Amino acid sequence: MSTLSIVALVSGTLSIFVPMGGIFIAMFSSILAMLAFRSQPILAAITFGINIINASFLSSNLATRETVFGDAYLLLIAFHIVFLLVGIVWRLSKQGFQKNTQRIL
Repeated sequence: MSTLSIVALVSGTLSIFVPMGGIFIAMFSSILAMLAFRSQPILAAITFGINIINASFLSSNLATRETVFGDAYLLLIAFHIVFLLVGIVWRLSKQGFQKNTQRIL
């Protein structure tokens, strides 16, 4: 799983420099980071931070086009935040499961 988190980090960083497809690469990297959050939370959190900053500041041209893409800007930021929260819940559910099994044994 550490390989998955490194791939997510590299693709998240790469999404900053790709002009048109960077949005989709960042979305894919958030999905990878959510899957890697359970075993490598620090690298996955860094990836989410890069993706949220990328969506907030570098994709601001979506926010300026209120007629067509105004809602897409907020949807893109919400996409990364929701996957971050899902990753955190998934990580916490793993820790809770391990504590319950240790009490039984």
